[in-house]
Amino acid sequence: MPANIMTVGLMLTLASLVGTFFYIHLSQWLRDLLALRQKAQLNRLAGDENQKRAIVECRVEYRKLATWHTYVVNLLVIAFVVFVLADALLMIQYAKTDPVYFHVKIALIVFFILFLVLSLGLIGIGFHNARQTKKLLDQVT
Repeated sequence: MPANIMTVGLMLTLASLVGTFFYIHLSQWLRDLLALRQKAQLNRLAGDENQKRAIVECRVEYRKLATWHTYVVNLLVIAFVVFVLADALLMIQYAKTDPVYFHVKIALIVFFILFLVLSLGLIGIGFHNARQTKKLLDQVT
């Protein structure tokens, strides 16, 4: 029986490592989108040459941050971590007699919920900010 818990522990470690690095990536992506939106907001009048240049930079940065590739990769990584966690939850069912079963299962469930809520929340907020930034850039002539 301990081998089952050890294997589940490895699965939890894998999900935690991938999930943590991915969460850092998502946070940075969202910070970049928020900064871009603010820069577009500040330069939306495009009155002088510096503001016009800043708007061009915003358009380039927007194309870099808001591509369909970004969303697909983000969703695939989320799907992978969810798969690993779901697989670990299925695997742990064979170790119900192990004394740490309950604790490992709770850790898996809590991590699963936190990861999903935070990751999908960051993607949703990022998508919303990307759309708002596009609206700002489209208003500038």
